Parts: sequence; C-alpha cells; structure tokens
Amino acid sequence: MKKLHVVSGAGGSGKTSIIPFLKKMLGSLFSLYDFDDIGVPEFPDKKWRQESTELWLQKIVQSGNDTCLLGQVVLGEILSCPSARNIDRIEFCLLDVSDYERISRLRKRNTYGADHHMLHWASWLRMHLFDPQWVQHVIKDECWNGLDFTRWDRLDNWSSLADVKLLDTTHVPIINVAENVARWILETN
Repeated sequence: MKKLHVVSGAGGSGKTSIIPFLKKMLGSLFSLYDFDDIGVPEFPDKKWRQESTELWLQKIVQSGNDTCLLGQVVLGEILSCPSARNIDRIEFCLLDVSDYERISRLRKRNTYGADHHMLHWASWLRMHLFDPQWVQHVIKDECWNGLDFTRWDRLDNWSSLADVKLLDTTHVPIINVAENVARWILETN
C-alpha cells in the first residue's frame, strides 16, 4: 500500500459528520472507513483502541486501495502497529474545535464525552500532532502489547514518517469542513 489518509480528532470535532459528504465528493477514488464501524464496546479503553487500530490497518493493507480512515486514532499508535510498516506514507489530519464548541456539540448529541476528560484528550491530541515527545506515557503505559514504539518515540517531529495537518472546524459549516478535507486528501495523494 502506498498511502493512508487518516482524519482524526477528539469527540465533537466533526469526523463522523463529514463522512457522507466525503463519500459523495471522493466517490470511488478512495475506500472510506469510519473507525467505529469495527464495533465499539460499551466501555472502550486504550488497549481496545490500539488493537482495533491494528485490525483496521490489516484490513486496509490487504485491500491495497487508497484509503481514508476517520476516527479517534492516534498517530503514534498507528505508527507503532505492526501493519504500519506496510504503508509507504501516512497523511494525518487532526480536526480540532474550540473547547466551548466541542462541549456544545457533544451535549447536542447527548453522548458521552461532554466533560473535562474529552477536553484533556483533545489537548493531548493537539500536542501529540506537533510534538511526538509530548507526554508519551498517555499511550505507552498499560498499552496493548502488540505495539512497538521504537519507530518514532525519539523523533522531534513526524516528517520522516508522516505529514500532519491541523484543521480547525470551530466556525466552519460541516459541508465546508468536508470540502477542506476532500481537497487535502486529493492534494496529498
């Protein structure tokens, strides 16, 4: 497989909302997957997310198709999965949103995560995007034993393994978020 596009972000950033638009915009050019389609347990934890990331990567590598995966996926975890070594390049876009807007969106959905834990997670994802050294224990401690962090855990930035982009969705209509993501996918393919 040559390239994998990942659209990530903490809850409320717009990932799931853009999927129908991306399917129309990208058509059959890309296989498009929602990470949660793998089946999310009632109480998902870090080990579940990490092992599920490997399962998705296996599926994506076996397909050989240009692919975009959307979900609360962590770049360092992707690169630590055994199947990541079969991907030539990873394009990683983190959707982000202001704290107030994130909580507002999550409350409207009446779903889990409308609390300070989600805000901390969003902040950590933002820092991890630009600094691989940032508080690594968050994903390393008590992790799934199939991960190998040595590929990246001493890097100062991701440029040798992945291209990263931050996209703020705070005041952007969802159709425009989808257009921006589709443009990014096409430009980086």
